[in-house]
Amino acid sequence: MPSALVLDTDIGSDVDDALALATILGSPELELAGVTTVYGDVVLRARMVARVAAVAGREVGPVVPGRGEPRSGPEVWWAGHEGVLMPDLDKEQVSEDVDPIGLLAGAATVMPVGPLTNVAEALERPGQAIEQLYLMGGNFSQPDAEHNIRCDVAAAAAVFDSGVPITAVGIDQTQRVRFDHAVVARIEAAGALGELLGAEMRQFWKFTATESNAPHDPTAVLVLVEPELFTFSTGRVEVDLEGVTRFTQDAGGPHRIVTDLDPAKVARRIESRILAACEKQSD
Repeated sequence: MPSALVLDTDIGSDVDDALALATILGSPELELAGVTTVYGDVVLRARMVARVAAVAGREVGPVVPGRGEPRSGPEVWWAGHEGVLMPDLDKEQVSEDVDPIGLLAGAATVMPVGPLTNVAEALERPGQAIEQLYLMGGNFSQPDAEHNIRCDVAAAAAVFDSGVPITAVGIDQTQRVRFDHAVVARIEAAGALGELLGAEMRQFWKFTATESNAPHDPTAVLVLVEPELFTFSTGRVEVDLEGVTRFTQDAGGPHRIVTDLDPAKVARRIESRILAACEKQSD
């Protein structure tokens, strides 16, 4: 039976969130029981999730706008290109009447790939049922604050202090994986979903003035479904006031971080799952 999870995402700014959603949809081991959005215009983000799901021809459970304002940190960062390649997004139906925190708090497995505002609140909900988190966030080899942590430092600190088992892949590892022109060409040739994802990738490359991108968030999905591709270390993560994540090895700790991976193999496996999602749209 597929493992059910709820995805918590800030889709729309970096293309990796949309790629992560496609990676989940192309993973038969997973059942997406719902999606919550976080940080900034969460209704727009939710409509983007709904559009990707509609193009993929898949049900993803309720798509619920979450918290737009972080507990702490700098002003919300907005790239400006969120949703511009998806016309008539206001026609997409999202579940604004569903409690996003309740949805997260009732899920055994939660995958946060954005700032941790929603998840921190869910972990504080009485009777919450979260058993494990698989998240993209942090930087465990350099003293630099990673975006998802920096955008809401107080929430990140609360999540890591919660005691809930967390598996985290940080930017120190995800940035080693790259999607280049050959990858985007194969994806955008794979039907309507591939065209959508390819256009989003090229838009993000233009925004960042690069010719490739790191599939940060899809790597977190792969950590869940193919853990044998990664090397882990167990211990404890502390988040300082600037959002820097410091890891201390401890066999009895509640946290597990990725310490190594094969960049080429991880890229191929993510791509194969995205292409599988693209193929399912014609089933």
